[in-house]
Amino acid sequence: TSDTSLGSGTADVPFSRGITGLTPATTYYFCAIGRNTYGTAFGTVLSFTTPAAAPVVSTSSATLLTGTTAQLNGAANPGGDATTGWFRYATASPGTCNDSFGTRAPASGGSSLGSGTTSVAFNQAITGLTPATTYYVCAIASNAVATSYGSVVSFTTPSAPTVTTVAPPRPRRPRG
Repeated sequence: TSDTSLGSGTADVPFSRGITGLTPATTYYFCAIGRNTYGTAFGTVLSFTTPAAAPVVSTSSATLLTGTTAQLNGAANPGGDATTGWFRYATASPGTCNDSFGTRAPASGGSSLGSGTTSVAFNQAITGLTPATTYYVCAIASNAVATSYGSVVSFTTPSAPTVTTVAPPRPRRPRG
């Protein structure tokens, strides 16, 4: 958006410009342009590819809750590299998400999130939960650059209703 003064001599003068806001794992093309009162000249078109980035992960609220099952939900931006997502959950809060607390869901592998640069939702059904119990869960995603962690969120499984059977009232005898 602005020019860099290179002086008025006849020797080559190196110049550069920093840029920001680039997307990971994307190829960009550029060329140098010089201009003076006699005209404009263009340098050779070159390219560079930005490196992939660590995934950016978020943990969403659990859904489809029953007393013994739930669906864990999360999303991750793969950062331009093949990424896999999974969850960790337990009845004790780990404080911050890590890949060693509680139970891993699934036990191995995970959801393939592709290698794009936009957020991809993923989920995992879990079973064997205890009714009326609070669980802590976080989403995790990993690519060749790094493993990243979402925040820890909690959910409570519903409990079955309490039912009491009572005897019917005794019929009244007619007065007479």
